[in-house]
Amino acid sequence: MVISFSRQQRASLVITVVAMGLTGLAGCSSSGNEPWSAKNDQVIKQFSVKGRERNIPATDVPIAMEPGKPVPANTLKKVDIATGVTANLAWSKLQLVEALEMQPGASYPEQKLAGEVFTAVQEGSVTYTVDGKTLELEPETVVYLTPGMTRSLKAGPKGAKVVEVLSPVPAELLKLAGMTVPDGAKLDFPDQGMTPNIEAGKVIYLRDIQLAPIAAVDPGAIGQRSGANSRLVWGKNVMLSFIRMDPKSKFPMHIHPEHQLMYTTRGTAHENVMDATIDMTGEAHTTVLLPSGMVHGATMSDVGADAIDTFSPPRTDYSEFAKKQNDLFAQVIAPGTQAVKLAEGFTFTEGVTWLKGKLYFSDMYFKDPSKGDWTGSPARSRFIVMEPNGKYKVLSQGAQTNGTIAAANGNLIVCDMFGHKVVEMDPATGKIVRTVLDKIDGKPIDGPNDLVMDAKGGIYITDPQFTAEAKKSQPGKQVYYVAPDGTAKVVIPAGEYAMPNGVEISPDGKTLYVNNTWLQPGENFLYAYDIQPDGSLANKRKFAQFNLKPEVLSAPDPVNRFDSRADGSAVDTDGRIYQATLMGVQIFDKAGVYVGTIYCPQFPVSVTFGGPNNDILYIVGEKQVWSIQTKVKGFRLPAGLD
Repeated sequence: MVISFSRQQRASLVITVVAMGLTGLAGCSSSGNEPWSAKNDQVIKQFSVKGRERNIPATDVPIAMEPGKPVPANTLKKVDIATGVTANLAWSKLQLVEALEMQPGASYPEQKLAGEVFTAVQEGSVTYTVDGKTLELEPETVVYLTPGMTRSLKAGPKGAKVVEVLSPVPAELLKLAGMTVPDGAKLDFPDQGMTPNIEAGKVIYLRDIQLAPIAAVDPGAIGQRSGANSRLVWGKNVMLSFIRMDPKSKFPMHIHPEHQLMYTTRGTAHENVMDATIDMTGEAHTTVLLPSGMVHGATMSDVGADAIDTFSPPRTDYSEFAKKQNDLFAQVIAPGTQAVKLAEGFTFTEGVTWLKGKLYFSDMYFKDPSKGDWTGSPARSRFIVMEPNGKYKVLSQGAQTNGTIAAANGNLIVCDMFGHKVVEMDPATGKIVRTVLDKIDGKPIDGPNDLVMDAKGGIYITDPQFTAEAKKSQPGKQVYYVAPDGTAKVVIPAGEYAMPNGVEISPDGKTLYVNNTWLQPGENFLYAYDIQPDGSLANKRKFAQFNLKPEVLSAPDPVNRFDSRADGSAVDTDGRIYQATLMGVQIFDKAGVYVGTIYCPQFPVSVTFGGPNNDILYIVGEKQVWSIQTKVKGFRLPAGLD
């Protein structure tokens, strides 16, 4: 193992980073005599970088990493914690990152904590015992512990990879790493006065923490989207930023007074540190120490990058970003409210509609969607009617139905996808009353998928040609409009989208929204159109960008890096749109600004508002149905059929 050491002077009582007027110079310590200070000041001046003022506590923690030099995690100081438990260590003056690798069944000995600890599982599973209470941890979970608590860890049957962040830096880990810690060395520092946003001793799922934008927004960005979004958790003295940076996005050169350790978990970031550019990769878990005041930025690769950034003390600007995002989401969902499972045992649920106190939806049969086998069977597909308590029955069988909406007369309008038609159904008997659409320009439609009604009674219908026949009748994937008089036309022609799917109308009736499920053209965007008096569409534009799962962003084949799996959607009376995706139900306001995501145990496929007050969001997924109480009311035409 090769470690580069830099000579560190003992800092004085307080370190202050100051942006100095027009020159943009910043000091990194009271003396400014760090080996990298002159170069750092030169780069700050070159890019006119400005910072913030803040008092930063000083410690006598000896530093092993060369500041600003990214290194693979496996070249960091490696220590044996216990039999079958090893750790690679990286630390600053105020916090330490411990990347644990635990063999199956291995135990991290019990210890009484002298400082704060965050534990985040990356792979495998861990039984975590805290003050005698047993917690089960899995990937994407995090636990926060405070001084005085007692804890131990035991890896599950497949072992575990765990990242822990400790603050202040524990002397015992420094000594294990071979560092000399003189008697009387000052390692602790005063409480920084932050109020933790996470409850100590409780398992927190990262999916329940809303992604908050943390980088400056390009004025021309779709939906005012930031290229860097993060799930933020913090205690009194340290903050963890689980950051996701969009493909090809840029994080501008910047400085901050807080000490930072960056641990890359996915993708590649071309990290700019002072005047050097070095690749940081998730494969190598590249790690870098960025001391107080060191200028840095980054440009992302084609797949973007994820990382765990740790800051000590916690960044107050980031905590404000998190509060702003949480406040947006809290306008829709009260804090702590979760989706409730109503029923399960389905194959692939779709096209949910609330009509006169009941839920109606399709249960489509596919052979094995989890393995990409979408072989369907109308004979084995079902149409379901469900009571609000989850009790349901099969209303009809024999058609591979998909999207549904209510008709003005109280019937249902249903997409018979494999039957190549849209029909009107009696909700009491399941019998077909009439055919709404089966041909366009004299040729059969292919696979009607989803639909929405306008104020005139006209209907927009998506056709992504998701059907079994190799030969299609229509020239490509299209969107149709059936006027109130029954005449039909193509309003979005072939070639616009790889798979147009969900479709929705704004409450004022002026805007049509269409999403693309995967592939190109269309990518991971929700699009908007201006609705014309005759039902035709104009002014196509990108309205919002869907968040994607990490495995999608890093797909080996670039054509698969846009799989949002965007499907059914709903709107509320304020104009927010609720979009079912692989990530959960993603919510955007009427300007396309991201509000937050409702998590579901299986990926949601279709959503609708319902309930006695029209304020319950019903969600159907692959095999289950959920509901979640909201603070808003849904909007859908025709009105008066609740």
